Parts: sequence; structure tokens; C-alpha cells
Amino acid sequence: MRTWTLLAAALAAIAGPAAAGPADGDLVTSQPCVRQAPDYRAYVAGSVKAYQGEADLGASLETPQPPAAGLPAVLMTEREYEASRKKPTACRRILYGSDGLKVAGYIWEPPALRPGQTLPVVIALRGGNRDNGQYSAESQRGMWSLVNAGFLVIGVQYRGADGGEGADEFGGADVHDVLNAIALARKLPEADARNVFLYGTSRGGMMVFLALRQGAAVQAAAAVSPFTDLALEARRRPEMEKNVWRRIIPGYDAHRAESLDQRSGVRVAREVDLPPILLLHGTADWRADPRNSFEVAEALQARGRPYALHVFDNDVHGLTWNWRERDRLAIGWFRSHMRR
Repeated sequence: MRTWTLLAAALAAIAGPAAAGPADGDLVTSQPCVRQAPDYRAYVAGSVKAYQGEADLGASLETPQPPAAGLPAVLMTEREYEASRKKPTACRRILYGSDGLKVAGYIWEPPALRPGQTLPVVIALRGGNRDNGQYSAESQRGMWSLVNAGFLVIGVQYRGADGGEGADEFGGADVHDVLNAIALARKLPEADARNVFLYGTSRGGMMVFLALRQGAAVQAAAAVSPFTDLALEARRRPEMEKNVWRRIIPGYDAHRAESLDQRSGVRVAREVDLPPILLLHGTADWRADPRNSFEVAEALQARGRPYALHVFDNDVHGLTWNWRERDRLAIGWFRSHMRR
């Protein structure tokens, strides 16, 4: 044993100290996005097909969805779509430092900035888990409204996704990836460090509240169709608990109640003095029951915290049918809480 210990020490001395990971919020790599936007007909057909799959799942869970036949009427017009293709947002796929890991993400911004110009920042938190629901170069179409309104958008993939290091814990250590995206924003020369906002959809809405509990310093936040009551969702959708939470939340089976409670946005709203919160939800959302947002609103109301709740009748997860109003409300919310 003594011989082996000496040999191991000698080999370690030869190899030198282990390489340190990137510092929190450091930009490690930045590469232009490779995007091949489909033509307008393909965009419409693809959107309808994807929505139909969602509608079928909703119907199977006894939550009827608006029929897909009407969807083309609310999508981007051909003129808007072609304008976005001819003058796309500047898009970069990045890796940045978080807890010594390299975490993947995206930056979207206007294609041409004036020398010295800075932009308010939206930290966009995606839904899904692991590689499911991750951002891609095509996600810039969904960021079009925010970028056109003059925001720089940083999309967070969470650790373990899109080639990033580490493992997704669905609201565990991966919350640090949100905090470190804020740190990254404050280091970017084109970012206005005084005006940083959080914007989360679905699981990303949960991440908004968990990041705020851990001290995320932002001016305001918006949550669209958020998961904020995981105990409620476990009762509604046991397959989510079985196929996702049990597999990726560390120690879930041994500490189920604690794991759900630690990820409760409702609890955060009851205990933490939060910045202004915008809540947006649809009544036909089968993935996240509208009660998720209602419970948060009740908690904020009880504590006298600033918030706004907008409920869209017969709209679905992510507010597909009212995306223009969704974006208008979010942009207005952020602008109304900017430091001048």
C-alpha cells in the first residue's frame, strides 16, 4: 500500500495540477449559428404538424385543445416571416462557465449595434429537460419580438444539454446555470448591466422562482405557463414523475416530498420578497395546470408583492394562440421596470 501511495504521488507530480474549469459567467466559446430557415409554406406546415401532436396528447388527457386547422391564421404572416429571414437576429451558440462546468446557451441580439451601444438583457429559460425542449439556431424566430424591441437575449440550455457538461437536476444545482448566465450578461460589453430580466416558460418558469430564491439580481421577471406546484403536477401527470423527476432529480425516491417542496415556486412566492412578477397562462394548458400561476398570484397578493396575472381563455401551453399578446405583455413589463 505504501509503495502504491508513493507511486500515485509521483505520477500526480509529473502530471501537474488538474486543469481548473472556467470561472462562473466567463464566456468560453462563441460561434455564429448555422441556420437554414425553411420557406414560408414549410414553416406553416411544420408548425401545424407540431401543434397537432400536442393537441392529440392534450385530448388523450381530457384537455381539449383548439383545432389545428385555425393555427395558420395566428402564425407570423408571410411578410413578417420573410422580413425575419432577410434581416435575422444575430445569433451565437455559446459555452459559458458555471460551477466549473461548460454550459451551453445562445445569444440573440440585433444584427448591427452602434459603437458603445448597450442593450437591456433578457435571460430566457427554456422548458423541457435534458436535451428535450432545448434551444436551437431555429429558436431565434421565437426571440424575434424581444430582439426587435431592443433586447439582448441569452438562452440558457442548463447543464448536460446540447453538449454542455454536467447533468440536469430539474431545479437542483442547474439553478446555478441561471445565476451564472446573469453573471455572463454583466460581463458582455454590449449588455446594459443595470437592466437584466428573467423570462421562463414551462420548466423555465419554475427556474425563474428558484433563481430568485438564490439571489438572482434582476429588475423583474415573467413566467409563461410555469411549473410552480410540482406536487399538484405529480398528481395530475404521474408519468412526468416516473419518467423525468425520478430519473434526474438526485435522491428523488428517498426524499420525494422534500424534492418537490424545494422546487416549489409557490413556496418561494410565500417566503421571498420577489421583484415584480408577470404571470401568463392559458386555461387549456394540459402540461401545466393554470392553478400553478393562480397559486403564485395568491401568494404574491397576500404579501403585497408587485405582480400581474393574465389568463387566456382556451389557450394552450406556451400561449401558442396568443403569442403576439404574450410578447407584447412581456416586453411592456420589462420596459416598465427598467432603470433609466
